Order: sequence, then structure tokens, then C-alpha cells
Amino acid sequence: MHNVTPCTSAENVVVGNGEGLHIAHIGKSHIPTVSSSLTLSKVLHVPQLTANLLSVYQLCHDNNCRMIFDTSGFLIQDKVTNKKLLQGKSEHGLYPVPTSLSSIGTGSSSSSVGTSSRASQSQTSAFLGQKVRSSLWHSRLGHPTNEVVQLMLTAAQIPVVSDSISKLCSFCLDGKMHRLPFSSHHNKASSPFYRLHSDVWGPSPCKSISGYRYVVSFIDEYTGFLWLYPLYAKSEVFTMFTRLVAFLTTHFNASIKFLQSDGGGEYMSTQFNEFLASHGIVHQVSCPSTPQQNGLAERKNRHLLETSITLLQEASMPDQFWFHAMAHSAYLINRMPSKVLSNQSPYYRLLHRHPDIRHLRVFGTAVYPCLRATNTTKLQPRTVMCVFMGYLLGYKGVLCYNCSTSKFLVSRHVIHDETIFPFKHRFSLPSSPCSPSTVLSPIPMMLPTSATSPSVLASHSSSSAPSITAPDLLVSPALSQPEPYTPVLSGQQDLLASPGLSQSEPYIPVLSEQQLQVLLPSIDYITSSSPASVQPSVPVGSAPPGPSHSMLTRSKTGVVQKKDFSDYMCYTSIHDTTSLDEPSSYHLASFSADWTKAMDEEISALQMQGTWVLVPPPANTNIVGSKWIYKLKRHSDGSISRYKARLVAQGFSQEAGFDYEETFSPVVRHATVRIILSLAASNHWSLRQLDVKNAFLHGELEEEVYMKQPQGFEDPHHPDYVCKLQKSLYGLKQAPRAWNAKFTGFLPALGFKMSHSDPSLFVKYSDSAIVVLLLYVDDIILTGSNPQVIQEVIIELGSVFELKDMGILTYFLGLQISCKSNGDIFVSQQKYATDLLAKSGMSSCKPCPTPLKPHTQILLTDGIPLKDPKQYRSIVGALQYLTFTRPDIAYSVNTVCQFMNNPTEHHFFLVKRILRYLQGTLSHGFTYSSSGPLLLSAYSDSDWAGDINTRRSTTGFVVYLGSNPVSWQSKKQGSVSRSSTEAEYRALANASADVVWIRQLLVDLHVYLSEPPILYCDNLSALALSSNPIYHSRIKHLDIDFHFIRERVQRRDFLVQYIPTDEQVADVLTKGLHSPVFSKHCTNLRLGPYSKIEGGCLAND
Repeated sequence: MHNVTPCTSAENVVVGNGEGLHIAHIGKSHIPTVSSSLTLSKVLHVPQLTANLLSVYQLCHDNNCRMIFDTSGFLIQDKVTNKKLLQGKSEHGLYPVPTSLSSIGTGSSSSSVGTSSRASQSQTSAFLGQKVRSSLWHSRLGHPTNEVVQLMLTAAQIPVVSDSISKLCSFCLDGKMHRLPFSSHHNKASSPFYRLHSDVWGPSPCKSISGYRYVVSFIDEYTGFLWLYPLYAKSEVFTMFTRLVAFLTTHFNASIKFLQSDGGGEYMSTQFNEFLASHGIVHQVSCPSTPQQNGLAERKNRHLLETSITLLQEASMPDQFWFHAMAHSAYLINRMPSKVLSNQSPYYRLLHRHPDIRHLRVFGTAVYPCLRATNTTKLQPRTVMCVFMGYLLGYKGVLCYNCSTSKFLVSRHVIHDETIFPFKHRFSLPSSPCSPSTVLSPIPMMLPTSATSPSVLASHSSSSAPSITAPDLLVSPALSQPEPYTPVLSGQQDLLASPGLSQSEPYIPVLSEQQLQVLLPSIDYITSSSPASVQPSVPVGSAPPGPSHSMLTRSKTGVVQKKDFSDYMCYTSIHDTTSLDEPSSYHLASFSADWTKAMDEEISALQMQGTWVLVPPPANTNIVGSKWIYKLKRHSDGSISRYKARLVAQGFSQEAGFDYEETFSPVVRHATVRIILSLAASNHWSLRQLDVKNAFLHGELEEEVYMKQPQGFEDPHHPDYVCKLQKSLYGLKQAPRAWNAKFTGFLPALGFKMSHSDPSLFVKYSDSAIVVLLLYVDDIILTGSNPQVIQEVIIELGSVFELKDMGILTYFLGLQISCKSNGDIFVSQQKYATDLLAKSGMSSCKPCPTPLKPHTQILLTDGIPLKDPKQYRSIVGALQYLTFTRPDIAYSVNTVCQFMNNPTEHHFFLVKRILRYLQGTLSHGFTYSSSGPLLLSAYSDSDWAGDINTRRSTTGFVVYLGSNPVSWQSKKQGSVSRSSTEAEYRALANASADVVWIRQLLVDLHVYLSEPPILYCDNLSALALSSNPIYHSRIKHLDIDFHFIRERVQRRDFLVQYIPTDEQVADVLTKGLHSPVFSKHCTNLRLGPYSKIEGGCLAND
């Protein structure tokens, strides 16, 4: 070789056994020929190679020649002159190249490329007769690696012959087989939720305080975000995974591509694999006994466990709280920066903003929640020391554990003391801030005996600090049977020095096995077969060990219903953010392409309408702010219809008289909608639905209104300008009125006339057809006798307003409307009721047969006032709208509405019963039928002095158009009635007023009745008063308004008839009924599933 230079590259020469050999030098060489020499460039010097190897391609490329091979040898020719340059013979299947001029002519290969460079040297041999092969030396030296064998033979200057065929040593495989190294290169995910890693931790050495034994973790590879779910058994992994998939789909609109897990049975079930296949998720499974392939989840579980142990040890908490420590650890880990994520936190990678950590507190420290709302007496302490257990998804508060009651509570009003760990100071807690007159008594407990210092424990006996139960005890696993302890009075330990108390006179309580199970319900180490305790005498004045009465109560049996947090299983999701499917701010929405597109569409629509012009801000003028509102439009089945972004003006800053004058805008009455549906069913009319896009933008403003530019769409040239509104905008006080005036002002041009009974009902009547239009803000229902005329109206409306034709009416204002083939129309609010149950956390509640028990009477002050009445008011308000199609709950909803001002726990029990009734009747609705004559009838009833708080009566009536109920009412009367006759007469008057209104509405619709309406009442005295001009002494005080019914009866505008109480349908609207009677009246109301509704026993049938 010449021009030799050291090799600085890290590249190696890989030989047949996979071993890489180091390159020492790089240079040039040549092979002499008869006429000239063949140049060899880029010659690599590899000291560990025992033979010189030649690249045919490199030789031909550098010397512009060709090589010809056959079984006898080879020939090298010049490509230009075809002159033979070099030839050689084959030996043992190889082609040695002659390297000396003496061997070129004969083709001998005594010195050639391909033989050992050391073969020509005269060296001492370690064999007789022939050289020993390297494989033999491999066995002689005890099967070391080839590199070691080579180094040893080189040092000893022993020449060997390499084996012609390299083969694996089976004995080395038997004795030295080990795991292969894992590649450091990994195709990491490039987007969130591309690949999820999952693993199950458990079983735990002990059950958590909530009974969990396992946890399953799901980690997003790209963001590193962790979701943690508790499990009672491994079989729940599939359920938790489906919840996570639904969560990611709803909140992030994301789909999972890969799932990495081990091969555990919880991941390999048929149900799990079918779910993955149906969603297109590839399941990547670790090889058996190869946890390294699921290393991300394994390492995350180790990090989670180590942090949890640290938290538990710092707070000296029992092992039963391991899950709460894990949940809090996951909450913290998601917010910690990581080197793997370039010093970013998983929270930041997922949401693109830094987490707020100002609310974090030390786990297991003391926390003082406000207990005023739950106290039963005014002398109870306003707070007690609890243990801070972390945070809960779904609550904007902290989770606290009350050691004295062994119960969890969630509160927003808390004060932290991060210097005290209650479980460290459990035997020397500070005294309660109660009055000095609080009665203190020892509480019987069982603790393991200590040889050095006995464990002591005490508690108040007041209701504010009940006795400490099982989770507060530390029981030794080696304890075979419980032994008594020496109790100490609650408070400071210096109370032991009081004159009346002596530490040498301990109280030894008498406890039976049943009472031990009550006191220690979660301690698994105390067996039920332990012998009974010794029963020494108990000093006078000591507290009894348990209830002395003979009644079997929950405190005796140990049956305690713990609060169910099953709806908030995922403790590690985004706690301090709002739901991402409907973002609360522009900043959150800007991360979603769907919401960004929706905002662009809204701005384009506003610009097309010429909603505003940019002007400099005027002086001394109120400038209204603007805000983006985001709403998901859904189908009746819950699926997403479209993303709706609405720019609204912050009209709360407007001043009456300056920025606006009138604001009232009428909406269609519920009874009007039901009457139109009934007529459509009776006449087989088609129902069409229209939606006006950006309806409020069509309204024209009479006042000058200025608004700030919308966030995210400020004019870059005039960022300080404001929008002078030319048309109305959502959020303005006068916007609904301006839109209504614009739309209703246009309808007369199409031939529509406004109804005198309902200003949102418009009728177009001609000799050939009738068209009816119902308007509810920007939602329109069209029906009539001629579909062609209806289509012409739609075209004419579309020429002025931007409409969206929704087709056949199926979903309107929360009503699910289904038109049957026989002309019947089924109307229900199943989706609305289902959403209400989910909102209330009652989706899995047990149904009950009636919404209210008979003879239910509750005072306004019964029960403990609710700490936060907002939930009560929200649920009851939602139930009020549900009475649109559910008269069966009208009376019960009217009852709970009377407690809105100051609801209590007893009142909330009534609400829960209504929700339980809805759970069993979700599919119930009305069926409007075309059968029967078109007659108007009404049923009137009252419950005299039924309200125990005011002794007022309850009015109830229902009005039928044909066989279809179209209007009803359940309402407490405005004044006290002195007799049942008076109460019934008032109810009859209200029913007659509603009948007169409906009759006038039918006249506006050009529907005329062949017979006068009939009013049914089950009180003969009330019927007599309505027919005879006799003033009884008991009704002299009635207002004249209640006597207009007498004039109507005398003019034959309607008739009044008697009906037995058993057949009184309106009875369901005045009181709670037993299940058989209640079901009968529901059938008469044509209420139930469509397939089960049958004819009733109505008086006019």
C-alpha cells in the first residue's frame, strides 16, 4: 500500500457472522500485469481480516476493464483494445488473483489476493501434520467470542486456518443465550393520540378505601398526557378504554391510530379486539416476558408509584389511601415538565398553554372546609380539620376526608394549613372550637397493644365530630385478636391532669363481634371468628358502646352507602378547563380547525349582510363589547350536526332609554304547537321545518349602537376603530324585537294574516289551500293542505331571507316528532329527558312507578337547607320544559317549583323521585291520531286545600281536540277557597277560559266545530252554579270574572256535564295517585310508547 492515511471514520467492515471490524488505514495499491499494472484505489486496511478481499466492481471501474469468469478460472481484458491484462485459475470455488510477475504467465496463485497475509511467514506452528482450524481453538479455549480467540492466537503467534463455512456454535447458544439489545431508534408519534400506551397496575396489597384493587393507565405518546382509571377487577379495562375513546372523540375530535399494551387477558378479549377493529385501531402487543416493548407505560407506572409512596410516607397516611395518592400524583405529573418532552409538560403539549399551579397544595395536609350548610344545630363548629386528598374532575373544589366521620366531601370554601399532617398528629389533634360546655366522652376503639407507649385515640361525642371509624385505625397484620386500649378524652393531652380524671383508671368498653364489625368495617385482618372480649365493668358516666335500642339500623349492621363518584372515574383529566367540545373562549376555540371554520363562516355572513361599518370611536358614547359563543348543534340521536360559532354583542352594558327602547318579542305558545300537530294528524298534512340563518342580522336598528371589533378579526389597518351597527346583532337588547318586526312585517306581502289568539301564528287561506306558519325566534314550522303551495311559500321566503330547509319536521325545540305511515304523529322528549338524567347524575338510577307518592305533604322548612341550591333550581327549571309533552309530571313539577326560594334535602328527594320516574318512562310521548270526530272537550278538577303550607287549592284541567290532548294546566290557585265547591268552580272557570281561547284560535285557522265544546266536572255543586243564577252565601265574595262561565253556558257556547271521579282524567294534575289509577289516567291522556298506546275510557269515546 502507498499513500496510506489513518482512518478517522467510525464505519466498520461487517463480516458474515455479523461482527463489525475496525478500519485502521486507507490507501492505494496495484496489481502488476505483463504490460502495465491494475490500480487499486480506496484500499482499506483491516488488521483483523485474515485474507485480502478484492471488489470486482471497484477494479473494473478504476481500470476500464472487464472480468470474465468460468469454472476453470478468470480473465481480465481491456474494454477498449480487448487485450488480455491478467488471468488466473480457480481453486476450491474461489478465484485467487496473482500478485507477482512470476506467477502471471502460469496463472499460479502461490501469492495471491484471497490468501492469508501471514501464510507465507515462517512461524512456529501449534500442530503436527496440518494447521488447526479456528473452530477447534474456539472449543479448546472454552467457547469465548471470536474476537477473544483471535487476540489470544495473535499474541501467541499461532497460525490457524479459518473455517471455510462459518456456522453457529450450538453449545454457545445453549450456555450463553441472552436477550438481544433493544434498538435505541423508535418511530415516535408526530401528532397527539397517534399512539396510546396502556398498562394495568395491581393487584394492590390492600383495597383502597373505595374498594379498588387495580388502576389502568393510558398515556399519549406524543404529549405524554396520562389518564388514570380505578378498577375493581381487570375485566373493567375494556369499559374504561371505551370511555376514553368517547372522551377523546368528543373533546378533541381525535381518533386513535395505535394502541400499545402487553398481552394480558384484559387486552386480548374478543370484545376488546372487535372494538379496536371496528374503530380501525391497530393493536400492538408486547412479546411474552418482554415488558421493555411496553416501556413507556411501565416507566410511567413506576414514576406514578414512586410519587404515590412518597406522598403517603410524607403524610403518614395508611395504605388504604393509595389510589387517592396515585390520582393526585397523576394530576401533578401531567403538569410537570419533562426532559423527554424538551422540558415541556404534558399539559402544555396537549392544550398549548401552561397549566395554572397556583391552586396546588401539599397532599395529605390539613384542610378546613366550611360546614355551615350541613350542620344541624347552630352551636356546632363551622369547620373541622380534614385531610386534603386532591381534586375531582367535574368539581371546582377540593376533595376532603373527614377523619371523624370517615367520609369524603367536596368543597370550594376551604382553608389550607400545609404545616400540619392530620395523620401524623392523629393522637394529638387540637381541640375543636366548640363551647366549653361541650360534653366529652370516651369512644370505644380497638388498637394493637404497644409495649413502649400505648396508642391512644379520642373524639368528641357531639354531632359535629362523630366517632372515628375504620379508616382512622392502624391495625397490625399480625394481630390475631383485638385487645382493649386506654381511651383519652378529646382535646389537649394536659386534660389528663384534671382532678376528675385519672389515667390509672382506664375505661374498658364491652364490645360484641357485631359491634366490632360496625366500628371496623374495612379491616380485613380481624376475623369474624375472634373470641369475644372480656367484659369488665364500665364506670358510670362512660359512653355506651353502641345503640341500646333493639331496632336493626345501618349503624348496627355496618351497611353504609358511600358516595358514588363513578361518573368522575378519570381523576387525571383536565381539571381546570371547561369542556373542549364547546370552548368558553376564543383562545381555546382557535386551536380547533372546526371552530375556526365556523368563526370564518360567521364573519363572512356578517359582512355579506352589511352588519356594521368601521368608524373612529365617538366621544361620550357607550361602546358595547363583543364575544364569541360556541355551540354544538346535534341531531336527535346525539350526533354532531354542525359547529356553530355566534358573535354576540355584550348587551348587558346597554342602558334603557339611551341604547334601546322596547325589547319584547312574542314566541309561539306550547298549546298552539300541539293544536297544529293535532290538526296536521287529523287532516294528514305534511310538516316542514325551516331555519333562518343569522336571523337577528336581518333586523334593522332604529338606534345608533357601537361595538368593539370581534376578537381575532380586528382590522390590521384600523385596530382602534369600532363597529357602527347597521343591523341588529345577537346579544343586543332590541335584537329579538327588531328581527320579529322585520319577519312579521314581510309575511302580509305573501298573503299571511296574524292570528288574534297567538301573535306567532300566521295563516294563509284561499279557496284552494290553507298554509299555517309557526314562528319561534328563528325556527319556522310550515304545514297546510297543499304541499305545492307550501313549497312556493318556502321559495318566496328564501328570496328575502337566507333559509335552511330542514325537510320534514323531526326535531323542533327539543321535541322529537315522528310521522307514521297511517297519518299518526308521535311526539316525545326522550333525548331531552335522557340529557337531563345525565346532567343530574341519575342515568343509572332505579325507576319508580309514579312521580309522586299519594298524600305527600312537605312543609317549606322540612329538612336541612341545601348548601348550593343552584343544582336544584337548574333541574327543576329543566323539568318545567319537559311538561311540554309530559302532563303526567305536571303536578309533581308544580309541587317542587314551590320550594325554589330555599330548597332543602327533603325537597330534593321529591325531585329525585321525578327523575327516577322519568328513567322508567323515557320512551313515553303523545300520539296524535286522525281517528274520531273533531270535537272540543275539557276535563276540570281541583284538590281542595291540598297545599299544607298555604291551604290553597290546586287547579287542574286538560283540553282535548278530538281524541288528542292539546292543552293542560296544573297550578295552585291564587287565594284560599272556603269550600270544595268554590275550588272546583274556580278550576272550571280557568278551564272554560282556555276552551274559549282555543276555540278562537281554531276560528283563525278556519276550523269550525260542528258541536259546542263540553266541559266535564266531578262536582255537582260547581255544575249547578255554572247553570243556575243562584248566589249561595259561600260564593258571594267571588270575583265577577269567575261568573263569565255562566254567561257562556246560557249562550250555549259550551256545555257542562258531570263525570264520575274515577273517570276524571284531570285528577292526575291535582294530586299524587297510586300506581294503577295513575297508569289508567296516563292511558287516557294517550301518553306512553307509540307501540303500546291504546284507546282510553274517555267520556266522549
